[in-house]
Amino acid sequence: MSADRQTTIKDVAAHAAVSVATVSAVINGNKYVSPELAERVKASIAELGYERNSLARSLKTQTSHTIGLIISDITNPFFTSIVRGVEDVANEHHYSLILGNTDEDLKKEMSYVRLLESKRADGLIVAVTTGSHEYLHAGSAHHLPLVSIDRSLFELGIDAVLVDNIAGARTAVEHLIALGHRRIGTVTGISGITTTEERLTGYRQALEAHNIPFDPALIATADSRVEGGENGAMQLLTQPGERPTALFLMNGLMVIGALQALTKLGLCCPQDIALVGFDDFEWASVLHPQLTTVRQPTYEIGQKAAQFLFDRLEQRDREPRELRLRPQLIIRESCGATLRKNQPPQ
Repeated sequence: MSADRQTTIKDVAAHAAVSVATVSAVINGNKYVSPELAERVKASIAELGYERNSLARSLKTQTSHTIGLIISDITNPFFTSIVRGVEDVANEHHYSLILGNTDEDLKKEMSYVRLLESKRADGLIVAVTTGSHEYLHAGSAHHLPLVSIDRSLFELGIDAVLVDNIAGARTAVEHLIALGHRRIGTVTGISGITTTEERLTGYRQALEAHNIPFDPALIATADSRVEGGENGAMQLLTQPGERPTALFLMNGLMVIGALQALTKLGLCCPQDIALVGFDDFEWASVLHPQLTTVRQPTYEIGQKAAQFLFDRLEQRDREPRELRLRPQLIIRESCGATLRKNQPPQ
């Protein structure tokens, strides 16, 4: 062979003294090949430095064995376990994963969708940003199998894997109410997205169920990052009038920001202000105080979303599905429950 010519599957077959079909079966793992022949083929592949031409193969089969995952904020640990869940299922199907991060920017999201289409991705899992997503039903995007996570696109006929945000938020706020709190503030995430609106609904349902009047002054809207949590907590804790005795943060990173706000104001958690957050991470149990959080089954979200996508790839005309996974309240120190437990009887 010439040094500047790329090794082909025919070269491998000739070197291993087997048929091209045998080499193909070893590479794709779709037919039985005796262990002896398989080892001979693998040795020839290694010796010749053969690499599959994935582009040519995708043109021939009309599949790239690649799926895309677009997330809205790569700095948010919530997505880390989701990515692993998607990747593990993709690997089981012998698929590669392309990851994109939008930073909550709709233009970046649309750009990633176009990029994945140009790369001939077979399907896409997306945590959408704010704004209109009608473009997903226009042009070629309409033909790309889709699954949404974290934020619903079910109204567009797109499969969705979410958590029960309403139940999770209601459970968290009712826990604070059970601890004696009546002025419970909340720092919400970005308005107009599924997670924010549903968690706000759960917050209001908890108040209503316990005959606590809803007070708009106890709601602060911020971005879903550390600085957003700090700014929102500052707004609620420094406004005129009676301050809240507890805060419900709708995002895990926001809880860190709220703790920073308490430190700047000279307040202690949970003695002065109780905190509960939505999202649970490894560091939640090692911070001081340990954080009470609503734990989302993040790995399962990614896993189920990938399974939905591969189901869609096998049956394009199946009815859209929406799966709601149940979150769990993890009670630690920041809500004040341990203080209550350790108080001597009156």
